[in-house]
Amino acid sequence: MSASDEVDEMHLTPDGWVQGSSKIDFAGWTHRDPPPDRLLTVSFREYMSSSFSPMDLSADETKHGSDADILAALDKHGVEPRPGAERYRGWPEFLRTIGYKKKMS
Repeated sequence: MSASDEVDEMHLTPDGWVQGSSKIDFAGWTHRDPPPDRLLTVSFREYMSSSFSPMDLSADETKHGSDADILAALDKHGVEPRPGAERYRGWPEFLRTIGYKKKMS
């Protein structure tokens, strides 16, 4: 059993970032249906295996639209779907992979 394992999903749509499902320690999942027009889903995970371990921050991306549509929405709505997103392993790398050029805030 882990000391902490929380997940927060965010969906990028043409109209902006939308909160998705989330899991908070000991409270379980809060399910939210994903928007039908989502271009990208990002699952931000905060995992700590024990109280003596460092927090592991990771992001897992699932594309539902073209890179061009995702890039246009990121330019319009920003790359910070949640505070500190740039610290999550996988998120800055994903942005580089699809060709995002602007500096993260």
